[in-house]
Amino acid sequence: MSNIDKLNKLLEACFMEDLNDPTKCTPGLYQVVRGYINDNREQLETIPEESLQFLEEKLNDSIPFRKEA
Repeated sequence: MSNIDKLNKLLEACFMEDLNDPTKCTPGLYQVVRGYINDNREQLETIPEESLQFLEEKLNDSIPFRKEA
């Protein structure tokens, strides 16, 4: 496993942990997570489905601003 892969795994774990902490759920965190997802779109298949579902639910439930259709 390359250092980049290790860093990506660590970032993913940290994001999931931070999203469980209401004190860290800020617009800035959501922006960073969104950037991480966009940067790693091709690897979405390797992220466990339950992690993606958790992230989707967390973002839908906790976004501090309204989503536009």
